[in-house]
Amino acid sequence: RHHTLSLTYGERSEQPNLPPLATYLLRLMHLKKTNLCVSADVNTTTELLRLAEEVGVHICVLKTHADIIDDFSDKTIRGLNEISRRRKFLIFEDRKFGDIGSMHGALMAEDEVAMLT
Repeated sequence: RHHTLSLTYGERSEQPNLPPLATYLLRLMHLKKTNLCVSADVNTTTELLRLAEEVGVHICVLKTHADIIDDFSDKTIRGLNEISRRRKFLIFEDRKFGDIGSMHGALMAEDEVAMLT
């Protein structure tokens, strides 16, 4: 059993040699007292932003699927970034690069919105 498993998220965030994103996520989980991630399986920008607004205070990570958002645009990116900063959660774009199925939405550049890919 690894020694860090008995540490709190706050204590784990102070471990040396952690990547900055891992440190940030562990601190976020410590401060929010949750490690909850919500998968945003919705099809419109309105639904995505409403979901992010509603659950944002309770989560650490919102997992998005840009390829299924029918009206994906810069508005989607700006809105999601604004909500994630205000509600303090990370965005994880769950794109399956190896999928062969139908990919119909606009593709989100990882550096535009997703903190985790």
